[in-house]
Amino acid sequence: MDISDEALVEKYRQTKDFKYFGALTRRYQNRLFNATHRIMGNQEEAEEVVQDTLLKTHANLNQFKRQSSFASWIFAIANNICVDRLRIRKRRSVMQVFSFNSKPLYDLEDDATHFDGIGQIADDSLNPLQELDVEEEGKMVLKALADLPEVQRTVLVLHDIEGFVYQDIAQITGSSIGTVRSRLHYGRLKLRELLNPYFSSNSAIKTGSKSGDRHVTQ
Repeated sequence: MDISDEALVEKYRQTKDFKYFGALTRRYQNRLFNATHRIMGNQEEAEEVVQDTLLKTHANLNQFKRQSSFASWIFAIANNICVDRLRIRKRRSVMQVFSFNSKPLYDLEDDATHFDGIGQIADDSLNPLQELDVEEEGKMVLKALADLPEVQRTVLVLHDIEGFVYQDIAQITGSSIGTVRSRLHYGRLKLRELLNPYFSSNSAIKTGSKSGDRHVTQ
């Protein structure tokens, strides 16, 4: 169905014909799953998030306004569900730690998440995800993403993988554009640091292989 998302929404509002909402579902369910899988780090939870997102989208479709794109709107719903689930997961994790360890815990937040005045940071920083063969290194990327702070991981997935611009991400996450830029910048640096052992070892293997080839031919 070659019409815009917004036109599909309007047609569904007018006709209540489910084929129009079904078309929206088909357009976004895979994108939503890929993004939420990377954010949640768990396939089963990602599937549940997508299901909840589509149900909530359908229930609140009359609230969609054209001030934002439909893509931003539905991803904002998915992000809110992810945030709620990750908050519950963190709470459970803390309770488990308390049950085995009586020492006090301190929740140290990343200073970058509170620094809104970083709009001047250049956005031409290296995107480490572009250096990897996604098919070959998918699991490794997922693991590295899971080690990022939640807010950095979300922005990095939305920008570097889903292709949303800063303004859209700000709407999706309810943050300022400066905060989005900050989280993306520091998220990329952290991801690069996490993936650096792979880059180093992989380069050594390739170099060794080439050196070996030259040795054989001599």
